[in-house]
Amino acid sequence: MSEERLLLVEDDPEIRQLIRLYLNSSGYEVVVADNGAEGLRLFEATAPELVLLDIHLPGMDGFEVCRQIRKVSNIPIIFISCRKDSDDVVQGLELGGDDYITKPFDPVVVVARVQANLRRAPIFHRTWHAEKRQDKKRLLSFEGLDIDLTQFCVFVGDTQVALSAKEMQLLVFLAQNPNQVFTTEELYRNIWGAESNSDTRTVLVHISSIRKKIESNPSFPRYIQNIRGIGYKFNAGFAAEGQLN
Repeated sequence: MSEERLLLVEDDPEIRQLIRLYLNSSGYEVVVADNGAEGLRLFEATAPELVLLDIHLPGMDGFEVCRQIRKVSNIPIIFISCRKDSDDVVQGLELGGDDYITKPFDPVVVVARVQANLRRAPIFHRTWHAEKRQDKKRLLSFEGLDIDLTQFCVFVGDTQVALSAKEMQLLVFLAQNPNQVFTTEELYRNIWGAESNSDTRTVLVHISSIRKKIESNPSFPRYIQNIRGIGYKFNAGFAAEGQLN
């Protein structure tokens, strides 16, 4: 079986070598770039399954690289950066990043995050492809919100809204378990497949992004609600019927 190809965009040669060594040892082919422009060129030339992307890069930064990739692909993107500021985390994830690791880090954790994101991406897309072959349309239908599991799309009223792959996974998971409360750690394990290590920002930012896209008033959400001190639930109580047709 051929190796899965990853793209690592990192300007620090020591960190680049360390990550590459651990990923190679875990059976991955790793293509490397030391700047954003070269990273984009290699992305187009090598068609990787996942991108590890530093934020602080010479010339084009990681945010812009992510923007360009998201115009054409929903493959997993994991940001790696020494920046721990919350604004950077939020910006990276809102631009379409799937996960976030801050330096210094244990390379074993990097490998685990890569494995988790790769493992869930194909499983999720195989589910959609299988459902598209079914004759019967699969629709999670709530008042004002339809989640089409056949076409992998979401409608708010009559308007289709674009969600990233991780946003869609998170929304579907919550909507298929209506009125059940999940902690942020449980959501991270179910969607990202790894322990959050007490960093729940990835989940929080994705939920915030979903709310901005599906809620008429994100400050007072109807669908994804916060249960203070516990976590989140998908509120199906207001709907006429949240059902799978």
